[in-house]
Amino acid sequence: MARDDEKTVLLGQVGPTVMLPRQGAQLVRLQRRNAPMRVDVAGGGPVGLAFACSLKSMLGDQVSVRVFDRRWKRHADRVVWKNAADGNNRREQVVTLQSNVWAALPAEVQQRLFVDGRFSEMWPLGPDSPASKGRPRNIKIRWIEDALLDLAQDQGVELLPQAYTVPSKWDGLHVLAIADGARSATRESLKLHFGTPSRELFSLDGSPLDERVLGIRVVSTKVPDEHTVPLTVAQNRFLFNSMGGGFINMRLTAEEASEIVALGANGPIGCIGKFGCTMRPEGTRFVCDRHRSVFKPSVDKLSYLWPRILDGLRFFGVGVADVVGITSFTLGMQQMSKFTAQLSPSTYGFLLGDAANSLHFWPGRGLNTGLKSAQSLAVNLLQRWKGRGFRAADFAQHEGIMQQLQYREKSRAWTTMLMPDADGMPRGIEDRIRDGLVGPFDRESLIAEMFQRVKDIKARMGDRMGPLATDEWYLGRIQALDVRTLKVMVESGAWITREIGGDEVVVPTAAPSEAPVSARPGLSLVS
Repeated sequence: MARDDEKTVLLGQVGPTVMLPRQGAQLVRLQRRNAPMRVDVAGGGPVGLAFACSLKSMLGDQVSVRVFDRRWKRHADRVVWKNAADGNNRREQVVTLQSNVWAALPAEVQQRLFVDGRFSEMWPLGPDSPASKGRPRNIKIRWIEDALLDLAQDQGVELLPQAYTVPSKWDGLHVLAIADGARSATRESLKLHFGTPSRELFSLDGSPLDERVLGIRVVSTKVPDEHTVPLTVAQNRFLFNSMGGGFINMRLTAEEASEIVALGANGPIGCIGKFGCTMRPEGTRFVCDRHRSVFKPSVDKLSYLWPRILDGLRFFGVGVADVVGITSFTLGMQQMSKFTAQLSPSTYGFLLGDAANSLHFWPGRGLNTGLKSAQSLAVNLLQRWKGRGFRAADFAQHEGIMQQLQYREKSRAWTTMLMPDADGMPRGIEDRIRDGLVGPFDRESLIAEMFQRVKDIKARMGDRMGPLATDEWYLGRIQALDVRTLKVMVESGAWITREIGGDEVVVPTAAPSEAPVSARPGLSLVS
């Protein structure tokens, strides 16, 4: 009989089962191989939840996932998002997912996201949305967050309504996925491992290049979503991403940005400019529901900015009565040195989403890049998990994909901030807008140039998307604009689709032959 220290007890048996030493060692190894991978996710936004749900779909009981987010709370036996009464202003933006991205999500994730009435298709096919996969899909960030939070709980993912705190000891954790945003507190606490982000590469004359943008949320439009695509692509002053409503984003000069002021009872206060508050309609004014301050341009009869805002609404067939919120934000970029770091002998950390690559959103690649990073890591973990610890070499492919994404998407975004002029010289969008606001103004010439642009865009996109409006309809939209708005649009230029186009970064998928899920059975697509 074997000695006591050579015995192995099989749990669940009636009495101990004695094994020979060699058999016992094999069983221990088998038990270790069957131990689940332990994963923590810091940040439960769209990317963090998509990563957690995708990984759980791929690995099932082989992975134990915890997700942390302070924007959640417990309600009965579920975890839900905090609302405005809890001090959390939910994001209402509409985002576009390229078909290479949404079709690569596990079927279980696709079924939860793409429900009838919860997405639309307004943008054309392109390199990252080939005809074989389908058209890009517009979807609200808020719906992504709600749907994936429910899915995570149904999958058995552990959700903790609290901010993630870096532990003093990693205690057997295999993976930490950091997805808590561009100002990631987790990344900052681990900067000795990941390094400090640099803004040097995205600077002009030694100063980081930032853009101030006004976000105007509208609840409805009087025209089909697709009809607004040529209007958006023909200029770079306004960007409208719609789903029966959505956000009209407006780029500003420094002089215009100085008008983004909130007036309190005793004068200007830090509100929309400092805290990113949303100003909501109350009669003819727009008021912050947190600070009760008033958006100054909406009540200032001498405002230069307010008429330009109204002109942008008019361009897309939106009335001021359809505006339900106005906010402002600053866009800029920074360079990361690496996205993967060994935090302990057995724990590896990974930057995902905006914590990894915070982008200028104009090219429409922010969430797409975040989901690609989540997909890359999930597939990498699926392929490399053998029931034991990882090695640095296991993540060489994922780190390479992250570096490719950084180069591809930030180069694309940088080019939209410093677009080349007719001579190929970079010209900042702020300079273009400023030049458009001063004379001389030749109204007929400006109308003719804008109308020709729109017609060219219609012809180029016509076979890659749904039906568009008539030429006469587009001419009417252009003719209704103030001459200054017209010149700004002409000066801002059309989208530089050729310059920022080309090959896209390909991310491995778990089941490349699996057909994409169009919608839940029995439900039709929204078009």
